[in-house]
Amino acid sequence: MRPLRRHATTLILVVLAAAAAVVLLVLDRGAVSTDEAERRKKHLFEVWRPDEITEVTVTLASPGAPQTARLTRGEVNDAGQRPWSVEIDGQRYPADEPAVDQLLGTLEFATAERRVTAEASDPAALGLASPRLSIAVAMGPRRERLLLGGSAPTPPGAVYAEVAGRGVFVITKQLAAALDVPPDRFRSRSFVPYLAAELAGLTLEGEGGARRFSRAPWGGGRGAGFRFAEGSPEGSGVRVSAPAIDGVLSALGRLQAEEFLSEEEARQALASDGPRVTLTLLPSDPSARPGVIDLGGDCPDRPDHVVAVRREPTRAAACVPASVLEPLTEDASRFVDLALVGAPLDEVAEVKLAAGERSLELARAGSEWHLRAPEDRPVPTETGRALVQAILDVRATRLLPSASDPGALGLVPPRATLRVLSTPPESPGEGEPRERIETLEIGAEQEGVVHVRRLEDGAVAEVPAPAAGALLPSEVSLRSMQVLDFARDQVSALRVERPGLVQRLRRTGDGAWELLEPRGEGLAADDALADELAEQLGGLKAERWVAADAGQGYGLGAPRLVIEAELASTPEPGGGAAARPARVELGALAGAGSFARAGKGGPVFVAPPALEAAAGRLLLRRDVFVVALQEIARVTLVPGEGKPVVVEASPGGFTVAGAGDQASATAAAASVRDALADLRAEGAVALGKPEKHHGLSPPRLRLTVDLARPQAAPAGEGGATPPRRAPGSITIAIGAGDAFRGTNVFYARRDGVDAVYAIAQSRVRPLLEAAGVAGAAGVR
Repeated sequence: MRPLRRHATTLILVVLAAAAAVVLLVLDRGAVSTDEAERRKKHLFEVWRPDEITEVTVTLASPGAPQTARLTRGEVNDAGQRPWSVEIDGQRYPADEPAVDQLLGTLEFATAERRVTAEASDPAALGLASPRLSIAVAMGPRRERLLLGGSAPTPPGAVYAEVAGRGVFVITKQLAAALDVPPDRFRSRSFVPYLAAELAGLTLEGEGGARRFSRAPWGGGRGAGFRFAEGSPEGSGVRVSAPAIDGVLSALGRLQAEEFLSEEEARQALASDGPRVTLTLLPSDPSARPGVIDLGGDCPDRPDHVVAVRREPTRAAACVPASVLEPLTEDASRFVDLALVGAPLDEVAEVKLAAGERSLELARAGSEWHLRAPEDRPVPTETGRALVQAILDVRATRLLPSASDPGALGLVPPRATLRVLSTPPESPGEGEPRERIETLEIGAEQEGVVHVRRLEDGAVAEVPAPAAGALLPSEVSLRSMQVLDFARDQVSALRVERPGLVQRLRRTGDGAWELLEPRGEGLAADDALADELAEQLGGLKAERWVAADAGQGYGLGAPRLVIEAELASTPEPGGGAAARPARVELGALAGAGSFARAGKGGPVFVAPPALEAAAGRLLLRRDVFVVALQEIARVTLVPGEGKPVVVEASPGGFTVAGAGDQASATAAAASVRDALADLRAEGAVALGKPEKHHGLSPPRLRLTVDLARPQAAPAGEGGATPPRRAPGSITIAIGAGDAFRGTNVFYARRDGVDAVYAIAQSRVRPLLEAAGVAGAAGVR
């Protein structure tokens, strides 16, 4: 006991010193350091420690009871964050984190315009006795409080503000507006209770019918891993189209509350017709309750919004964008996956096709491809991608009922098999991505169709025989994608044949093109269109290779279009020269492109749509309506129903003859002048006389252009100048409107040119409007 007594005094002093240090530390936490005071002397709050803020209370004065939002910061979660929650009217909700961050940032950097002296700081006079806004901040041991009162005289829109313990200040209109946030705005806008990755399934009922989806065992990101749930009419377990279900999941992501509603407001909005669709979300967590959301009904005072009522797991009502309804009301048939292979190209790692003793095996190595069988060698990246993409592009016309007899469909035994191994980026609910293996059994051809069974979901698909060719092993699919390779300048002649029409062109010595067929008054070749066709042909690449021999299939027994090119003569070893021909035949459509072959018996490939676009049009010059402005003496516009309008050229510009309102008439004349200089056709649409649908008998508008002197051929196009109906004049007729190659056009015809053309409506409209404006301007 003596040693203890000997050191008792020392021990007591140590304990007292430690206690004093703790008390000093606690007290010091609330004190303002010299550095803080200096650094924040211009700010409203002399201390701001973000990590110590645990609670913020915002109270907004209102005609009724004050509105209050109490923001509370939670503990650190699994993501290392401290999420905020908000309490409004006794109900607690997740907080809108960006809104909270914005408020805290505004408070941290808030500064005053000036300080109000103590003598002038009468709370009642400054509106601070009954403040319009109160913000209280709990920051460690400190309690900060900010009040906003009435308007200050300067600067414009300024407001009085009081900071507890510091005094009264004047703040700017902008700062006051940034702080004046309605309490409801701190409530999270997220309306859907679960993320897509947290779902085990979902159902849609209402418009579009009953659609039930569940997670599939093959996994995959977002919509790639869903199938129809048990009992679905489409077939239990049948794979759901990834793009279709992605539309639903994207809609859930956009289902954000623009404005919260009371239950009574929501009930009234849904009272007449009820919800258009009810969404039920089934979470993967078995302990979590399903989410149930009703959607439909116009949102009060918010066009393009509908009412959403969340019934489970918590209740809420809000206005949400009406655009979310479109994917949620799609018919069930739109969700059936008609693609044979579900993996996207960038996830495919291996492909193996086998039919009897023939096989073809391809594997990816980074961005490159390698052939494993029937031989071991690298494959050009373009060729490997094209082969795999061709397989992924095959789609069924329909899925057969599950009770169909496989033997009767040619699937017992299958003619061939296809195995695709892919690596999905994620598998919900699992730690590591896993390989996905899809196997197809390909049946024998039966009356132009092939039946294919997807082992992944057991569905049997009906596929057109030409498209099914991509599922069979064939070394032709590994050919170079370059079909033809020559420069356009090497082409000396072109011939394009389609049913009822042959076009022949020959390049002249100066590089221009001469039209040999068809013959007709005023017809001439368009150099740019002919050069474009020669370029498309010379650089022709296959989108994919299909078969070694067309036989009578693929529409190549009677091609829709035959393109022939004669290439410039090349010297031969023994002297002399020989012209090299090039020929491409286009058969049946294959998606956007066409089945095709080079020569008369070459392998079948899919030609890009650009080739047919270049060869399938009339290669006639398109500048037949363009008039040189300096050669115009007079233009007479005759509307279909109306008085003629005459526009005359003069040294001072174009004018409308006999116009009363010169301002309007001058503008009309200028628009006529500009339109005639830019009246270039999109292309010729028909040879010979116009048909009824062209609307040229009688025309919508007729223009007669009188020339001051004989017109020279427009520069830059080459070819013969189209003859005129009579020397010194040109007549143009504008007919019906239509669409041509994706452009809104008017049909048009010029005298002396034996063809009907399409001109963009934007080029013709100034002429139509000018005739109307000039007529209204008082033409006599």
